[in-house]
Amino acid sequence: MTSRRLGPWKVYPIGLGCMNVSWPRGAAIDEVTRNASAIPGIHAGLDAGVTLLDTADIYAPAWDQVGHNETFVAQALRTWEAQPEHKKQVLIATKGGITRSEGEKWGRNGSRDYLVGAAERSRDRLGVDVIDLWQHHRLDPAIPFETQFENVLELKNRGIVKEIGVSNYNAAQLTRALEIGGGPDEGGLISVQNEFSPLYRHDLEVLEMCEDKGIAFLPWSPLGGSKKVNRITSGEVGSFVSMAVDKGVSPEALVLAWLLAYSPVIIPIPGATRAESIRDSVSSASVALTLEERDELSASLSESLPRSEELEPSPPWRD
Repeated sequence: MTSRRLGPWKVYPIGLGCMNVSWPRGAAIDEVTRNASAIPGIHAGLDAGVTLLDTADIYAPAWDQVGHNETFVAQALRTWEAQPEHKKQVLIATKGGITRSEGEKWGRNGSRDYLVGAAERSRDRLGVDVIDLWQHHRLDPAIPFETQFENVLELKNRGIVKEIGVSNYNAAQLTRALEIGGGPDEGGLISVQNEFSPLYRHDLEVLEMCEDKGIAFLPWSPLGGSKKVNRITSGEVGSFVSMAVDKGVSPEALVLAWLLAYSPVIIPIPGATRAESIRDSVSSASVALTLEERDELSASLSESLPRSEELEPSPPWRD
């Protein structure tokens, strides 16, 4: 398994989600751990073949450090000791649409002025002329859906970004977005980034639409999130542990292999923290699963967690 489609590009089947190193107590907060752990971790993934790094403007230790993770990702790629042609193969995906202000007040803004400004600031922090992939992070319930998606398309029209994607869209919203802007073959959105893991298996309709249109599905928290992954590795959820023992791989690698086998458009983006765990994640692309083994793992899972209330309310449709 060497590559998967992400719009006009082919990328390694496993990407890296870079958020965790920029949260409070993250490995990129101080210069010592940044240079000793966080950056070498990204380099380990790149050396192993990773060609997709996922970040967002809002990934930061505090409200007044918005953009922290984008700056970190740019530094990690810049300091990677590789030939220029290899560096050019690495895509950086970022996101915008969430606001964060003094006093750690979180909000959303889908207005054209805000999204354009946010994307331009992300472009500057990443140190690029044009952002490879910009994804709408969260919908703004105060603005009609069609209006803010048209604002997302404006980023590509202005040449700020090469390609666009969306995050946390449901099937109805994705349908409307495709009606407005089209999919990869029409120069429209190329990716959907929704939560999906053994612990959270909503949005199957969204995944089916992605398969039909050739849209990449980038599951965030593919291992269930840092606070819940132990439910999988302890054997509480599914039969991943027992099968992982039989195959001589880690339960985490088996989960990622299961996701890859689940759908040809899935590109997991597990959290990037330490070099050892990153190498293990990358190795999952080489774990062979038969259709029977994939289905056995799926059948071992109970009903998924309730849908996150953080995604509500949903923005209104245009009359």
